[in-house]
Amino acid sequence: MSTRPLFRKGIIWMVLFCFFSLVSLHAWPVAEQKKLPLRQGHAPRGGAADPEYFEKVATTTVQKAAGRRFPLLVVVGAAVAAGVLVYFLVGTKNSKEDQPVIEPAGTVTDYDGNVYPAVRIGNQVWMAENLRSTHYSDGTPIESFVYDNDEANLGVYGRMYRWTATMRLPAGTDSIPDRVQGASPAGWHIPSDSEWRELINAHGGEDVTGGKLKESGTAHWSSPNTGATNETGFSAVPSGYRGWGTEGFYNMGTRCLMAVAIGYSGWPTAKEIKNNSAAINGAGMHPDDAITVRCIRN
Repeated sequence: MSTRPLFRKGIIWMVLFCFFSLVSLHAWPVAEQKKLPLRQGHAPRGGAADPEYFEKVATTTVQKAAGRRFPLLVVVGAAVAAGVLVYFLVGTKNSKEDQPVIEPAGTVTDYDGNVYPAVRIGNQVWMAENLRSTHYSDGTPIESFVYDNDEANLGVYGRMYRWTATMRLPAGTDSIPDRVQGASPAGWHIPSDSEWRELINAHGGEDVTGGKLKESGTAHWSSPNTGATNETGFSAVPSGYRGWGTEGFYNMGTRCLMAVAIGYSGWPTAKEIKNNSAAINGAGMHPDDAITVRCIRN
C-alpha cells in the first residue's frame, strides 16, 4: 500500500502545529501591550502626559514582547520536529502493517499427483508454479502442450492450455460463474479479472506489480528482467505461448501469459508480463492460443 496518505497526514499535523504556534507568537505580545498600561498606572494628575513615564512603559512592553518571541520560536521548531518524529515512528509502522501478508501456504496436489507450492498474498492464496496437469479433477483428460513439445521444459514452465480447455466450457459461451474450476484441482479455480485486479492493486498498480510477481534474476528471464523482485513469492516465469495458426511456440524467456476466467466475447484475455518491463497488463488472445494457468484457492 502507498505511504502517500500517511505522508500527507504527517504534513497536515506539522502545518497545524506551526500555524497555532505562529498565531500565538504574534498574538501574545499584542495582548501584553494592551495590558501593560493598566498595570503600570495612569498619567500624572497634572493632565499633561509625562514623556518619561510613557517611554518607560513602551520600553517595558518591547522587552516583554521580545522575551515572548524566543520561547515561541522554540515551540515552532519543536512542533516541526515532533511532527517529523511522529510521522516516522507511527507512519512507518502503519505503512508496514498495511502491507499484504505474504507467507507460504502449504501445497496443492492435482489429479496426476503433481505437487505445487502455494503462497498467501493478502487475502488470496495462489499457486506459486504453473499448472502441469493432464487431467481435470474428475480424471477427464485435458488437451495441453509443453513448449517446443520438449518435456524438459515442463518442470519450470508448466503446461499450456487453450481457452476452452482452461475453462472447460464450449467455445462461444458468454456465461461465466464467479468461480470457474476448469482445469484447476479440486478446491481451486481459474482467477477472474477482479481477483487479478485485487492482487495488482495491493502492490502498487499495473506499472510495478509485474516486477513484484516475476522470478528475479536471469536464470529463466532474458535480460534485463526489469523491476523483478519476486517479493510476493508468486515466481512468474517467461513461459511464452503456443500460437493458434502456425501451431508454433513463441516468446519463451521474454513473455509470460496467464489465463483469466472470462466469458467469450470476441477474444479472451490474459495477464501479460514482459522481461523489459515491471508492468503487468491485459493481452488479447485467440481462443486457440495456448497459455499457462495459475490457479487461486476457493
